[in-house]
Amino acid sequence: MSGLRIAYQRVGHGPPLVLAHGFVGDGRGTWGRQLEALSDEYTVVAWDGPGTGASTDPPAEFRLPQFADCLAGFVAELGLEHPHVAGLSFGGAMALELYRRHPAVPRTLVLAGAYAGWAGSLPPAAVAERLRSSLEAADLPPDEFVQLMLPSMFSPAATPDRVAAFGLPESF
Repeated sequence: MSGLRIAYQRVGHGPPLVLAHGFVGDGRGTWGRQLEALSDEYTVVAWDGPGTGASTDPPAEFRLPQFADCLAGFVAELGLEHPHVAGLSFGGAMALELYRRHPAVPRTLVLAGAYAGWAGSLPPAAVAERLRSSLEAADLPPDEFVQLMLPSMFSPAATPDRVAAFGLPESF
């Protein structure tokens, strides 16, 4: 796992299910409700990907392949044999890359809002703009970052208290 310390939540008993969160969020904040709801049928593991939650920051050169390799190492370190892997947004893209690089690791993939990544889905100018704005946002203080990103992560049908709760994962 490239010398990284990876934090995670593990609950339940049964076949292993690894949950990979999106670009914004961490394991508990994204998957808190699923951890409890699925724990009666699965051993549910929600990781804090490198650079999120209580995990250590990855090196600057970390890209999607390195995240997928780290996830494969994490699965091996925990002794999870052929887990189901569910990924949300960036976590879905990472799950796809995990399968591409380590096809023997996941038993199944559950993808929510997954895509081929900016470069695989958008024209070059849009990719450059998204990268620029993401790097700019990454330099913001955490509270400002959350306020900037939070509104774009939910549909208009989401209740304000649900949106606010995601910004405060310790409320789960």
